[in-house]
Amino acid sequence: MDNSFETVFEQAQLFTALNIEDEEEEVLVQEIAHSQLSTGRGSRAGRKPNIERNFPEANQRFYNDYFALYPTYDAKTFLRRYRMPREMYVHISSELARKYQYFQQRSDAAHKLGLSTMQKCTVALRMLAYGASADSLDENLRVGKSTSLEILRKFCEGITELFASEYLRSPNPSEISKLRAENSERGFPGMVGSIDCMHWRWKNCPSAWKGQFQGKGQTATIVLEVVASKNCYIWHSFFGCPGTNNDLNVLYRSPLIAKIVKENFLGPPFSVGDHLYETGYLLGDGIYPDYPVFVKTVKAPKTAKQVLFAKHQEGVRKDVERCFGILQGVWRILQVPCRLWDRKTMSQIMETCIILHNMRIRYMETETQELIEEHNAFFEQIQEPLPEATAGFASGTSHIEQMFNRWSSLIDKEKSERLQADLINHQWDEKGNN
Repeated sequence: MDNSFETVFEQAQLFTALNIEDEEEEVLVQEIAHSQLSTGRGSRAGRKPNIERNFPEANQRFYNDYFALYPTYDAKTFLRRYRMPREMYVHISSELARKYQYFQQRSDAAHKLGLSTMQKCTVALRMLAYGASADSLDENLRVGKSTSLEILRKFCEGITELFASEYLRSPNPSEISKLRAENSERGFPGMVGSIDCMHWRWKNCPSAWKGQFQGKGQTATIVLEVVASKNCYIWHSFFGCPGTNNDLNVLYRSPLIAKIVKENFLGPPFSVGDHLYETGYLLGDGIYPDYPVFVKTVKAPKTAKQVLFAKHQEGVRKDVERCFGILQGVWRILQVPCRLWDRKTMSQIMETCIILHNMRIRYMETETQELIEEHNAFFEQIQEPLPEATAGFASGTSHIEQMFNRWSSLIDKEKSERLQADLINHQWDEKGNN
């Protein structure tokens, strides 16, 4: 403290030597004294005042840019920047404001308005869509670093709580029928989707954990398992396994097999060739086990039938690869190394991106007004229950016997080979002469 006053005294002597007027000298001395004594911001004496960010002005500018009667930017620009139509954005922000007080615009003790609902949603979406750091949003959106991180966490928590039951659920019987009909036209009757895994790099993985999270790329990653359909809609997701696990290890830890056994995830029986199979199947790569619920390509095709089947299987299985490309391309936060420290927040961000990905597909494929009415009905009524766990089981047997019988049929290697042979013949009969 004494050194700071000595500095002020020395500066005052300098002003006198330069013949500066008394009034100017007093002002400059006060400014220098304030800069020497102020070490931070806050409401206590001797500290710098908080930054005046003028939230209402920033909110009005955002409204004029996108939601005014004659906005500065059109709907196409909004879709490119926010990764969703304006109607979807309004629906999400209104549901968050209706459910959570945090997303409502409030005033502080000095009656100054804080951030609006749209400002908070915009901050979260910019970080998800562009992978931007929290500090980079301050100049344009007038939101500080700590507030941006808090908004991101609250936004992800709200999205998962409000929309996960609708956009992260298993397909219902009518949706399974549509998926099977769509894939049957592509030469795969009984197919529901494709399965694969992707990795999300973790930049700030704790040093003590890097051994179990570093895979073959020598960088810490966390694995995401996904089942996707032709339109890249994600029907199953499992995130959280360390990067040292391969796709097979992730499968054994994920709830997918339990969904197939208990919830009839792949639908009712179907027939191909002269054989009847208890449930549908997924297309996968060569690492997946020889179960009849996973149809793989032929490793070394020799005959013309096998060559044709391998070509179509590998082509159709690219649905899930395309899904990963869209997911990472739209939500760039999944493409850049994650700078967060805790896995729980990373899991919430991943679930949020998948939910928004699925919502975006629904909005792009359906008329906006019809979908909004569907969403309103969803929150007002009870969701249609999933198929019973015992669906497709024979009556008169105990639940344990039913589970054991279905599990036995799912791991039957001979049935897996027979299904692949039937599909090879089916592909040849359908497209072999073309």
